[in-house]
Amino acid sequence: MELRSGPRLRSLPTPGFPDGDEPDRISALPDEMLLQILARLRCARAAAHTSGLSRRWRGLWRHLRELSFRDMPADAIDAALDQVAGQALTFLEVDIPEEHRVLEHARVSALLLAAARLAPADLVFSLWGYAYDKDGDIPIEIPSFERTTSLKLDVMDHVLIPPAGAVEFPLLEKLSVVCCRINTAELVHRCPRLRVFEIEVFPSQDVALNRIKVHSPTIEELVVKVDDVQLDSLDIMAPVLKRFSLRVNMAKDFTVSFSAPMVENIRWDCLCEDENVGFGEKWRLCYLKLVLKENVGVLRMSISCEGWNWMLPDRSFSQEIAQLPAFSVLELDLQSKDHCIGALVSHLLGICSTIRRLKVDIGQYHTECSPNCPCDQPQNWRNEIISLTALEEVELIGFDGTENDVDLLKLLFRCAPLKSMTVVLAPDSSLPTDQDCEEIYSMFEANPHVKCSVYRSPCKG
Repeated sequence: MELRSGPRLRSLPTPGFPDGDEPDRISALPDEMLLQILARLRCARAAAHTSGLSRRWRGLWRHLRELSFRDMPADAIDAALDQVAGQALTFLEVDIPEEHRVLEHARVSALLLAAARLAPADLVFSLWGYAYDKDGDIPIEIPSFERTTSLKLDVMDHVLIPPAGAVEFPLLEKLSVVCCRINTAELVHRCPRLRVFEIEVFPSQDVALNRIKVHSPTIEELVVKVDDVQLDSLDIMAPVLKRFSLRVNMAKDFTVSFSAPMVENIRWDCLCEDENVGFGEKWRLCYLKLVLKENVGVLRMSISCEGWNWMLPDRSFSQEIAQLPAFSVLELDLQSKDHCIGALVSHLLGICSTIRRLKVDIGQYHTECSPNCPCDQPQNWRNEIISLTALEEVELIGFDGTENDVDLLKLLFRCAPLKSMTVVLAPDSSLPTDQDCEEIYSMFEANPHVKCSVYRSPCKG
């Protein structure tokens, strides 16, 4: 294509603006409207850069009611906070990434004080650090946020303490804390209007400090997470609590006190790395999960048959289950295909005698069971009478149809007013060709009021 040059069109001058200069209509807007434009940027640094547009914009960002400082080093944020003109901010965010890790506890304290000076109603404060010296963890005092209603403190690798004296957070309704350690009992005591509390801690190696205590007459939602280090004690007393979430690694002597009569929703995850909770010489707890939703509590337990050194556990299943909120469904994930599960299941049913539904999933883990293996101890479980007056539904997955499995079925039919029995056979089960199959079907026929179903699990691969 050939381009031709020709006379250029020239813009006509705008009346009142010589040389055709267009008026800066945006800069001519009132301050209130310009501040609304800057607020849409949702970044204080970007708002500050508009100062280069004209003198009209210079320093205007300092008057914003909502400020977010992200991905900036501490020195830059400190200088920016000093320039903010107003107080009583609506929202303030300070987010210092890991690459700008703040090591000195005095520096963190200064940043918190600078944020408190602006009296934000909603504060998000996040940074990384490691405040540690030869004398141990150096605590950082949380300033008094008298006007703040929502506060998020994410100070990884730092230790926090409440304000000195009896200073309270009078308006605080929502609090989220991530830190190395903090006295939760004292902190919650300083928040008379707190409704939502989220705490994630990485406790000290000092056993006396590995405890979470929350006693509050106002908290309605509570989240507790303890990572990397084991928790020794959990103490919750919250009369109006409705939602509760827990994720912890249980210490050897982990204890629980939980009082929340109005709770409606629970998610309770506990890992047992020491495997010191169990039954007999073989069975050990790996983890337990309790979920309460729509008035139905489900307890799921993962149990291994690999007991250590043929030694008895430090704690029993009875001790562990007694600490839990009420549940009506028991789900057992048993990591032991070749061992007898009857004694274990019978023992757990005696503890959880009020359940309405039972599900047992026998994992396809082939482990050798010797003639004298203690997995079937005590053997008198076959003749036990357990009062299971509420148990109506049973599902057995990975069923082999061995003599021990048949004995477990007999126990369930004998002790519970069942309405439904579902058996899912293991892929390599010898059923339905052996004698045990006939005995199982005879039991089904002897209980016509029970809806009985038998399926075979599909082979994998």
